[in-house]
Amino acid sequence: MDRWWDRRGGIDMGGYEKSEVEDTTGRIPLLLDMCVVDNKIDLTRTRLTEVYEKAVSFVQEINTVTQGTPKWKWYVRLVRCSGRY
Repeated sequence: MDRWWDRRGGIDMGGYEKSEVEDTTGRIPLLLDMCVVDNKIDLTRTRLTEVYEKAVSFVQEINTVTQGTPKWKWYVRLVRCSGRY
């Protein structure tokens, strides 16, 4: 992660904190790259919103298919173990 920030030295944070940017993008370099517009962080990017909406749709679909089964409990445990929730 530090390498990404080093490569983007001097980037305009656009009023965002580094931790906020990392939390929003999940520290995924491809998502971080999508948030850079004209060397400035922009967390309102349409493409970032599209990725977020696809992720939400995926979780809702998994929930619908597996709710109340061991697979749903496994999925929830996996997401919680990732440290994001």
